[in-house]
Amino acid sequence: MMFPHLFSPGRIGTMEVRNRIIASPMERNYCTAEGRVTQRYVDFLEARSRGGVGLMYTEATYVDPRGRGRQLQMGIYSDELIPDLARLVEAVHRHGARIGPELHYGGRVVDPGVSGLQSWAPSVVPYVGAGSVPPHAMELDEIADIVEKYGAGARRAREAGFDFIGIHGAHGYLLSQFLSPFTNKRQDEYGGDLQGRLRFPLEVIAAVRRAIGPDVPILYRMSGDERIEGGLTNDDMCEVAPYLQDAGVDLIDVSAGIYESNQWITQPMEMPQGVLVPIARKIRPHVGIPMSVSGRITDPSVAESILASGVTDFVTLGRAMHADPEFPNKAREGRLDEICTCIGCNQGCSDRHAVGKPILCLVNTATGQERKYAIRRSPESKRVLVVGAGPAGLECARIAALRGHQVTIFDRNSEPGGQILLNRVVPGREEMAGHIPWLSTAVGRAGARIELGVEVAEDLVRRERPDVVVLATGATLGIPQIPGILDSPVVDGYDVLRRPIAAKGRALVIGGGIRGVGIARVLAAKGMEIVLAEAGPELVGDIGMRSRAIQAGALAALPKASVHLRTTVEALGADEAWLWEATGKQWRVGDIGLVIPVRPLLPVMDLAALTDRLEGVSVHLVGDCLQPRNAMSAIHEAAALAHRL
Repeated sequence: MMFPHLFSPGRIGTMEVRNRIIASPMERNYCTAEGRVTQRYVDFLEARSRGGVGLMYTEATYVDPRGRGRQLQMGIYSDELIPDLARLVEAVHRHGARIGPELHYGGRVVDPGVSGLQSWAPSVVPYVGAGSVPPHAMELDEIADIVEKYGAGARRAREAGFDFIGIHGAHGYLLSQFLSPFTNKRQDEYGGDLQGRLRFPLEVIAAVRRAIGPDVPILYRMSGDERIEGGLTNDDMCEVAPYLQDAGVDLIDVSAGIYESNQWITQPMEMPQGVLVPIARKIRPHVGIPMSVSGRITDPSVAESILASGVTDFVTLGRAMHADPEFPNKAREGRLDEICTCIGCNQGCSDRHAVGKPILCLVNTATGQERKYAIRRSPESKRVLVVGAGPAGLECARIAALRGHQVTIFDRNSEPGGQILLNRVVPGREEMAGHIPWLSTAVGRAGARIELGVEVAEDLVRRERPDVVVLATGATLGIPQIPGILDSPVVDGYDVLRRPIAAKGRALVIGGGIRGVGIARVLAAKGMEIVLAEAGPELVGDIGMRSRAIQAGALAALPKASVHLRTTVEALGADEAWLWEATGKQWRVGDIGLVIPVRPLLPVMDLAALTDRLEGVSVHLVGDCLQPRNAMSAIHEAAALAHRL
């Protein structure tokens, strides 16, 4: 067996698990406003059970509506929810996986605008993401009430047939709020020293155990390090872990971070694989029960090495299982090149989750849409010509070919991938390009043909005699309408990334999105002094908050880079620029060797006229050539078209 540790059976308490892979409790926004399970939710989890996962949580499942953090979050607060939960359990059990809920109460991070109720917490420590509304400091009878609700939630889970009970003690939710000195300022028996701060979590564990009896395992998720000043450290959690074991927890699942350090909860691509392993390694000697660890584990070889090292007994995979429900089966069978690997972009999952939308996936357009996007053969096989082998064109071609169409892709470049390949040289963003090898080989497996180095014109299209033409020609950088820009040393920002640029002197980067910051970092690494002007109030506002903090911080740390927010470039000369700041400040910057604007993005419309010139041929535009957006939008637009053809 290629991965003997990963696919050996495991035991948690009395429960046998078929392998060492745990699917993490990602919230998905697939439930109803009452917290009820939907068919979409059943389809999602059943696909992962069929795909070979050993054990899965549902998601953070609220035990009381006051603790609900999302409108479409799963609930377990009422007996009326049990039948739908039982149906979910039955669907998962059909394929051999174990399943349990993760009992949850949000506390201070709950926005009253979402829950409709005042938030409760151990102390009055507001969270800015919840509108900075001060939470209510819980009275003793209210603490007892919530403890009982955890127990009632566990009882409902047992009646629904779940195999285990998870308890969410991580990420700055209520249990960790009581435990952490960052959020617990109480002076009564539930605050003060560690014994006092542990009281509430231990009471919850005891209530859950009373409700489920001695034989149902309890899994406890903890932040092994809160990664914030004044919060719980890794050393603190080494001291806490034995108390959890003594209280009856059967497995400790190690994560990290709280909402104020949320890049440690859902680590972006800027963080390495297995980033939380050192945290788990430090806790390991302090307990004798099984442990698991999460943290950007998206490669089965990484998972195997963690288990072989003895750091943990299981590995918790979140976005890896989200991106490919067949990850375990493919790894076990040695089909590694077929694994659709998570790239840590967060565009489809945590970025959508944060704004209350059902989560999807950039690299797997069927994720969360398993029933809607199941491959169905087309009643008629059509000749489909796709122009552009970027991610949108490739995804459209892949699905169309799987549905039985005869598909050919043409691209002017020498390799597939389009603009997304430029991320190869942007520090921290390299994995964005990592989806292309899978996607291009998947296109070949589906039966489509890729022709590279071909400039497509109308005569070629006519010779191919297609029934359908899909234009996925992308976008290019334009030149902003700044006085004097054509007299300045202006260069194409994409050329800076595509090929070596003579790097000396000072570079003016106009635009502080991820393109501008990436180009600035690339040029700074070559020794140039950077002046970056962004008209908006923040840097990298076009990517998710977790990556945003890392990218902005990396640029700010460069010794020869100056960043000017709310600043416009008013005029340019042969080697100089005049800048204006929203405060009214105006100044000149001289000795400029390069000017790199990263806006506007202009659709490549060279072949758009084909829509009116090919009689009997259906012509469609997808992705940036229709309207420049992000990769997530382009790929999903292309998938939707392919399923309609």
